[in-house]
Amino acid sequence: MKKRNQMITFLGKETEFEGKLSFRGTLRLDGHFKGEITAGENLIVGEEGMIEADLHADYIVISGEVHGNILADQRVDIHPPGKVFGNIQAPAVVIDEGVIFEGKTRMYRAKDADETKSDAEAPDADVEAAAISLNAVHGIITDQDSGAPIKNAEIKCEGMRKKNTLTNAAGYYELINLKDGNCKLTIKAKGYKKGKGKVEISGEGKHEQNFALKAK
Repeated sequence: MKKRNQMITFLGKETEFEGKLSFRGTLRLDGHFKGEITAGENLIVGEEGMIEADLHADYIVISGEVHGNILADQRVDIHPPGKVFGNIQAPAVVIDEGVIFEGKTRMYRAKDADETKSDAEAPDADVEAAAISLNAVHGIITDQDSGAPIKNAEIKCEGMRKKNTLTNAAGYYELINLKDGNCKLTIKAKGYKKGKGKVEISGEGKHEQNFALKAK
């Protein structure tokens, strides 16, 4: 049976904690945390969450309030009524309408993450520039029944030029530097039925395509 990542609720509502936190898997924060959070896979800040800390994880989703700098190895999503006061660095940053954000964003390619993070001269970009910095297809691959992310799923794009990649521990994938045209996506993961999709690439920007795979 395929092993699933389990949701870990570290802080519930009206709870407070201060210190340095490292974790594996998925962590959800709904209370007040102050300090530093690092080295996780999926980090979720709930609507009731108040975080005063620098954050580092693969995939970070924020619906609460964060005061601190954010570093994600794959992606950052900020949903209303989220508030972020600090700088964001990630390959992909999605900021929904209705969010409060005060800071700067820096985008880099996921495969060049280590090199980019050490490059002090890399140019900063504002929110609008971050949204259209790459011509790419990205998304999250999950289990249809449980909603859990699927790691090491293979995504292939056939069309204008063949490209392929694997999802990370957060189920996130990204295909970059695509030309205009139709990208036919095929998704394969051990223990799951094959997934298929089609994305029309037209102009610069990021095209989101998520998939929920059904177990065999």
